Amino acid sequence: MAKKGKRPRRKAVQSKKPVVPAAKAEELRPMLAATSAASKVSAPAKVDLAQEYHYVLADLRKIAMIALAMFIVLFILAFILR
Repeated sequence: MAKKGKRPRRKAVQSKKPVVPAAKAEELRPMLAATSAASKVSAPAKVDLAQEYHYVLADLRKIAMIALAMFIVLFILAFILR
């Protein structure tokens, strides 16, 4: 079990919500309702992953070729250095 520290714990600071005057709140209410409704209703768009990540397959091929070349070099060096 950990030792108790000598310093006292700091108390958590509670965040205060900004106070908005009633007139300003009435102006903001339609905006807030529109943004919250839009965020709840919007569904993720259909994305063609093959079109978005067309470069990934080429990169994976390059990585595989480099790895294969490195293994071949290691294999050859293992026989030469014995």
